[in-house]
Amino acid sequence: MISRRKFIKTSLAATTLAALNLEASQNEPKWDKEFDVLIVGSGLSANVAGIVLAEAGLKVALIEKMSRLGGNSVISQLDFACVGSDEQVNAGIKDSIELFVKDLNKAGKGFNDVAQSLRIAENSKRSYEFVKARGVKFASKLKHLGGHSVARSLETEGGGGAFVQTLNSHFESKGGASLKRVKADEIIFDESGKVIGLKVREEYKFDKSLADDDIQNTTGDSKFYKANKAVIFASGGYSADKAFKAAQNPRLALAKTPSSPGATAGALKMMLAAGATPIQLSLGRYSFGIPTEDLVFSMIVDGKNSKRFMNEDGDRQGLSDKILENMQDNNSDKFAVIIFDEVGFGSSHDPKRLNKFVEDGKMKEFQNLDELAKEFGLNLSVLNDEVKRYNENVEKKNDGDFKKDLSKVNTISKAPFYAMLAAPGISYTPGGVRVSLNFEVLALKDNMPIKNLYAIGEATGGIHGYARLTSCSTPDCISSGLIAAEHILKA
Repeated sequence: MISRRKFIKTSLAATTLAALNLEASQNEPKWDKEFDVLIVGSGLSANVAGIVLAEAGLKVALIEKMSRLGGNSVISQLDFACVGSDEQVNAGIKDSIELFVKDLNKAGKGFNDVAQSLRIAENSKRSYEFVKARGVKFASKLKHLGGHSVARSLETEGGGGAFVQTLNSHFESKGGASLKRVKADEIIFDESGKVIGLKVREEYKFDKSLADDDIQNTTGDSKFYKANKAVIFASGGYSADKAFKAAQNPRLALAKTPSSPGATAGALKMMLAAGATPIQLSLGRYSFGIPTEDLVFSMIVDGKNSKRFMNEDGDRQGLSDKILENMQDNNSDKFAVIIFDEVGFGSSHDPKRLNKFVEDGKMKEFQNLDELAKEFGLNLSVLNDEVKRYNENVEKKNDGDFKKDLSKVNTISKAPFYAMLAAPGISYTPGGVRVSLNFEVLALKDNMPIKNLYAIGEATGGIHGYARLTSCSTPDCISSGLIAAEHILKA
């Protein structure tokens, strides 16, 4: 038999708990739509995570602020570095997880998370088998790309567009929803600090004419979407956000970007506002309009003063950084100019590709240096002196100016000449939010996971470090999507 005192005490406790629960529910917004999992973004990692969750029977939505799906993934080739693929086995190539990790860590230069390197390598074959089983097709040939010890990079048939479209069709066939022109604005928490949904804007119209679309654009209708299990940010990077890049590293803002105009920092800022830990936001992974291994056969001159200023032999990160540093030093926005003669042009490891550049107008052909100088606004007298000095160094096989190994190159003297701008681009941003190996977003205040908040793919930071090894974004995006989704299902 319960005592009166105990009854009153128990009743008061129950009443207090009920009041707290009522207050919590009253503080929640009125939900317009309800899902099990919301995924911000619609590229490669978003679709992989969505497929795993939808195949498990969860109600999942990808929300995409742009009018088309796919983000940067659809404009990428999506070459795929993989250990143990059918193509690698058929070619008889000896490879290993350990060798792949070694290559990843070498590219990262100590800036990268070595545990994440192991995760990428260990899950590369699983990732390959996952997408292949869902319709993605690869060419039979393998690529031995720069920085890789062996040939392990697969070529996607149809490129990123076909890759993402195939996965998205499968995702939707399993009941997943792809919601376009829906922009996430705010992460919603409950009283305990758990993520429970998003404030979004439907019918959002991205405006690339604005200096900062995330701040200035007010289009769309505000709605609240509930997420019963998790919110995943698969929102990509900020390579098209010039203002944000300049704030992190002014040099990054000088580079062009081939990325989608929608690759802004809005989603990243949202996670930071929610308490996420930022990491390596000042780094950039450069792309180049020409295979950088061919640049050894060229000479590069400054776009402002027409003088040679660098060793043309190097990797894309080092070469790009030198070009951008030179522009900063000269307070110039003019890109350097790459110059080949006929012999250097023909020495390319892929002459067909260079010829395609000429056909497309990216590289131009000239019968003499006078025409070349006029086209690019170079000082002809200075240019002639620089070419003469370079050729003298080649004859002596001694580059006293920039220590280039001239034993494997020829003089720049035989017409026709070929030239194009040396315009580094930022196509990938290594910075983002810090995550656990389960891709839970880690809080700045205590390094603990923010409950029910995940980030995958390029939305994460510190994974690749100083430089992401080419063709390694694909296994990173796929495996991060797989692992995050599987962790949500176990939770």
